Amino acid sequence: MSGLMWAVLVLLALVILYLWLIAPRRAHPDASQLTGRLYAHRGLHDGNRTVPENSLAAFQKAIDAGYGFELDVQLTADNILVVHHDGNTRRVCGVDTEIKHTNYADLPQLPDGTPIPTFQQLLTLVDGKAPMIVEVKPYGKPRENAAATHMALQSYSGPYCVESFHPLSVRYFRKHAPQIIRGQLAMGGHFKPGEADLITHFMLKNLLVNVFSRPHFVAYDCANDHNLSMWLMKHLFHSLLAAWTVRDQRLLDYTRPAYAMPIFELFTPDQDR
Repeated sequence: MSGLMWAVLVLLALVILYLWLIAPRRAHPDASQLTGRLYAHRGLHDGNRTVPENSLAAFQKAIDAGYGFELDVQLTADNILVVHHDGNTRRVCGVDTEIKHTNYADLPQLPDGTPIPTFQQLLTLVDGKAPMIVEVKPYGKPRENAAATHMALQSYSGPYCVESFHPLSVRYFRKHAPQIIRGQLAMGGHFKPGEADLITHFMLKNLLVNVFSRPHFVAYDCANDHNLSMWLMKHLFHSLLAAWTVRDQRLLDYTRPAYAMPIFELFTPDQDR
């Protein structure tokens, strides 16, 4: 066999390997209650001035406005599943507290004077009135965070899906709750020290972690989705896609028609355009 033939075979094998690594789960549970909706990022908040992100007030505003919403969950030191984005409460609450090392009763209040909500309190508030995208944060132990989220959702009957940047959290649902629609979160753009290490950023950006999670959908940094892996998601795999985070009408218009679940923040979308 000639050297050229060997080179072609090696190249073909690498292409097949690449496609296998990034492939999403082609078949997925019915997502019709989730798609075609706009999702308020961390609820319909105002940048933490009077309506804090991930507060019950922000979620109620989203429900009242007819939006779905995205939220974040993680475990406290005493294994209470709370709704909060950062691992530390400093940015939102003004108090330097690591959630995974703190009991729920000792967490600071949100800027509006209300407690950081528990996931159970949120589920009681929503009660199926709006679809939810539940992001499982990686702080602490990813599998335990996913397991606690799964347990809380077992008695909930409203429309929702789950997602995470950490492929082991998504993999938990793949193995233990395949009937739940699961998504792999990923970012595009350039590597930023402090967000993730260089290898993790490369793997997420190019969706190579899909081999572990085999997600039903991909939730991507839609402003930075100009790469081969995302082109293949749109045009070869025709994957279910969620877009984060849309902060102006121009970007919202860009997400159509490829993204079925746009997640917006800090502007009022024109849904008729």
